[in-house]
Amino acid sequence: MSRSRESARRAIIEAAWRLVDRRGVVQLVAGVSVRDIAEEIGISPSTVSYHFGSQEGLAWAMIDSLVEERDLEPLRVLTEMLGSDSIGLDASELVRLAAQGDWDELVRPESAVFERRLMRTLAATGSSADGDRIAARLRDGVWREYLGSFTALIDAVCVSQQLRFVEPFTSLEVARIATATVERLLHQYMIDPESIRPDLAADAMVAFFSAVLKPDHARLGIDELEASMRSLSRPDEVDPELLEWRRHVAAAAAPLFDRPANQVSLTDVAAASETSVRMVADRFRSSNEVAAVSVHRYMKELRAAVERRLDQDIELALTDYLCEIARLARIDPIVWGALGLERQRAVFESGPGIHVDVPLDLAVQAALRAIGVNGTDGERTDLSRLVVDTVLSYSLTRPAVAPHVVAALALRLVNVPS
Repeated sequence: MSRSRESARRAIIEAAWRLVDRRGVVQLVAGVSVRDIAEEIGISPSTVSYHFGSQEGLAWAMIDSLVEERDLEPLRVLTEMLGSDSIGLDASELVRLAAQGDWDELVRPESAVFERRLMRTLAATGSSADGDRIAARLRDGVWREYLGSFTALIDAVCVSQQLRFVEPFTSLEVARIATATVERLLHQYMIDPESIRPDLAADAMVAFFSAVLKPDHARLGIDELEASMRSLSRPDEVDPELLEWRRHVAAAAAPLFDRPANQVSLTDVAAASETSVRMVADRFRSSNEVAAVSVHRYMKELRAAVERRLDQDIELALTDYLCEIARLARIDPIVWGALGLERQRAVFESGPGIHVDVPLDLAVQAALRAIGVNGTDGERTDLSRLVVDTVLSYSLTRPAVAPHVVAALALRLVNVPS
């Protein structure tokens, strides 16, 4: 299409819109004739017909012009700016900055013209035979693109501030709610500008986003927790070959512990693991310790429990982990009971001991740090051991209590929601 023809089309469309604006009709071109439009810009009616064929063609061109006028570039620029870690603002300040900028843009005279025209077009969806088609054009050309850009802006703020939405909201749903709220305020402003103070929309958005956002502990701590889970079988405190040997022997002897550990001798352990009695006696103080170390064979299941919902929420991952400990302890109470006794014994001994052989506490400690439980590393170590010991104690002595209840009770010790 030539430049002169495109210019003529735009002039005719704008003339039609001006007449609709002045006459206030519901239907886009109802009450506006081709002659009216031609007189508005000083051309012949045949010129209007030449470019658009009919009033229906002109009406669709007017709708297309609305779609084309929606400028999303300021939103994209704001997304890049707010997504930068170097901007130096907290989440509420970022929300206020974005919301105030959006409101200031909406109340500009040029934007007010666009909003009035959009409202008239929306009204046509309910009273026109082409209502569904008009709605589809606006949905695809205006709302879908705008909501996509607005959602990207929200996601950028969440990533830079390490935040996420409370359930059940998604960033797209929040974008819809925020847009609807601001649009309603804008409609009131268009009717009575004095009734809406300049920063009301920004205040409303700060309050709304404060209610639906919370720290994304999964993003804050997922790397650390995954590293801790990977290290469950590779701690640095002891000779790795000795550690691997102890775990191998204990796993081989595990079938023996279908009866109490005190009924299993170290000779039985040596025979089951095809190892000399001397070596077993040198490296284990009792068959109870062998039974305790054999719990390490469950680490694969515990890692799977952590990873199941780790990408959703670190509190959920921690709860799943503790629930799995409780479940496994009930399935195999003899070896888990032996582990509980060895953990109690370790309180009075120096060195890593059973906490390295079966490092249940590492994942809990990393999760507590990521969640933001206050204290030093040493204090969090003690807390993590207390949490695990509580889960073991409840699971072994109160089998009627459900695993998820046991996990919730244990997490109350450190004020972690479950």
